[in-house]
Amino acid sequence: MPRRYRDADECRSEIQQYIGELEAGSDDEDPERRDHVSADRYSQDLRYYDEWLDDAGLESVTEMTAATANQLGQTLSREFNGSTGLYRWDRIYAFHDWLQRMEIAESNPLDKWHEDKSERFGLTKSTEQAKRLQEAEQYATTQDEIRAMEENVQRHRVRDQLIIRLLWQTGLRRGELSGLTIDDLDRDEHEIEIRPSVAKNDEHRIVAFQSSSDGLFDEWLEYGRREEMAAGADHNRLLVGERGAPLSGDRINDIVIDAACNAGINRKIYADANAPTDKDGNKVPNRWKISSHNIRHGFGSHMVNNTDAGLWEVSKALGHSSVEITERIYVENDPRAGIDHIHKFGPD
Repeated sequence: MPRRYRDADECRSEIQQYIGELEAGSDDEDPERRDHVSADRYSQDLRYYDEWLDDAGLESVTEMTAATANQLGQTLSREFNGSTGLYRWDRIYAFHDWLQRMEIAESNPLDKWHEDKSERFGLTKSTEQAKRLQEAEQYATTQDEIRAMEENVQRHRVRDQLIIRLLWQTGLRRGELSGLTIDDLDRDEHEIEIRPSVAKNDEHRIVAFQSSSDGLFDEWLEYGRREEMAAGADHNRLLVGERGAPLSGDRINDIVIDAACNAGINRKIYADANAPTDKDGNKVPNRWKISSHNIRHGFGSHMVNNTDAGLWEVSKALGHSSVEITERIYVENDPRAGIDHIHKFGPD
């Protein structure tokens, strides 16, 4: 049974106020705002943190230092497997950013370790999948794989091809793509606005898509495909399901997985050695070689290794907080990366 942490109203006043803001800003019916499930996850992480502060002997959140933040990272690494520790760190980091914005604290004590938390504390979310790739397999999708997936979507050809094309051309996270409204599109400029309420890190940014998507947009928006599926729904989300409801990030992921399976380029990957077993004693897989995140990874790898775009530009497009994250997590280790520039511009 999952551990139950103290109630929010028993936490420190600053944590109570932050959780209150999260709850007040949540609305399951408004696609531009955080849903209550996400707010509950944030609340649990902050309630955990309140108890951790007790264990660390800190009365106030403002007593946190870089040294105690290092202790926090070590504790998260010991106590949690998979992505739990990473997400918990990120939400505590966001809380200290809020303290700084509210002028309750002068700085964020987690800053010193935030960029290298993966190497220092092992807080990551993709190592197991990457480790289990077979020889000649790579984590990032290629353009050939994208084309194969587009050709092998199932019932809703236009919508599902548009999903795969946009993931590939923009590097959006599935949750960000799910949250887009029609108003976020600038089809004349081939740009999409990622509002703070949609972005994973709450930061506003603009991404671009290519003119090769115009035909799919025309079919989806101009020729009645979306309107037919929306069935009179009173929202303007870009992507909708069969009954008109906004398409969730999980459903977007399923569409990608299914298309890759139909194309014959996907396979199941076990998450870890302790994966559950079925009635016949076989391990139950809960990872796939290709999912929506692999497409995002492919976008970053393509932009850095096959174009003149610099790490800073790609980092901004992906919505990362630093260039180091882009280089470490999303860029494939290409031994020939940059070699053409050296041939062309290297000193005599």
